[in-house]
Amino acid sequence: VLNYLSTHFGTEIPGPIDINTCRAVDLEAGLVLKRSQAKAIIEYRDKNGLFKSIDDLRNVPGIDFAAIESKKSRIVF
Repeated sequence: VLNYLSTHFGTEIPGPIDINTCRAVDLEAGLVLKRSQAKAIIEYRDKNGLFKSIDDLRNVPGIDFAAIESKKSRIVF
């Protein structure tokens, strides 16, 4: 099974996530966030406008900023 999977699916690395245009499901899967955290980010973005830096995510209520900050290399603005 491992041989089949590695042959047909390889070791593809997911690309960066644009925090200003992505969907909640992209945040859940790409940054391994809980559904409630992804929803909070989307709602905050819709209400307050686009994020300009990782520090803007500190203002989103209900998220674990340390977890997001540890994945900041995967986030683009």
